[in-house]
Amino acid sequence: MQAKRIVLITGANRGLGLKLAEVLAEKYSLILTARKQDELERIKENLEKKFQNLEIRTHQLDVSNKESVANLKDWLVQQHLKIDVLVNNAGVSQNPRSIIDINVIGTIDVSEQLLTTLTEDGKILLVSSILGKLNSQPKELKEQLQQKKTKEEIIQLSEEFIKKNDNNLAVYSASKAILNAYGRYVLSGLVKPNQSIYCMHPGWIKTDMGGPQAPGSLDDGVVTSQFLINNLPFQRDEKYHGKYFNDKAQVEDF
Repeated sequence: MQAKRIVLITGANRGLGLKLAEVLAEKYSLILTARKQDELERIKENLEKKFQNLEIRTHQLDVSNKESVANLKDWLVQQHLKIDVLVNNAGVSQNPRSIIDINVIGTIDVSEQLLTTLTEDGKILLVSSILGKLNSQPKELKEQLQQKKTKEEIIQLSEEFIKKNDNNLAVYSASKAILNAYGRYVLSGLVKPNQSIYCMHPGWIKTDMGGPQAPGSLDDGVVTSQFLINNLPFQRDEKYHGKYFNDKAQVEDF
């Protein structure tokens, strides 16, 4: 029997991360990560009751803590595990400092530290937002992000932004625009020739982050991630590599 492809999901203990784990459970081998190990173990037990022949592992991960990210990487190496898909789903929308530390700096750290554990034709998904579109950004930030940036310049931009802005929504929106810039300017060039990266908007979904007023269901929220994992081949297609996908799994401009 052919071995299942391995999907690692950050922030897999609730919302879209958990829903994605549920819809991928039968076809893929899962590695679920989140800050609280006890929550992950409870989720693992629930999924094992729900699905047969489930392959699931869990590991504690705080994406904003470099040591925690390094521990995850070391564990993957020790377990001789190679990831086929890394889903950078963990994110927050409250507290400007936390937003930048998790949505930008932490996600960059996870992506780069785990690069060596990605299979030769692996995929990285950066969960972004429609709020991160360039046209939604302040003029100065929009102009900055239209120019190619290094990782250091991208992180500096995020630090400068929260010095001048303390509005949660504005910082969250900027964090996703900055993450998109990292994806297309930096990460797309760091991966190997047959690996792929995608930025994606899951939609405005009823989750703890999206709130009860959001129009979309959890099922709606995993349409694009399922498409990128299931439908796009595990080999680079330049038509899609480094691109931004909307919540209908269609490519759009950043």
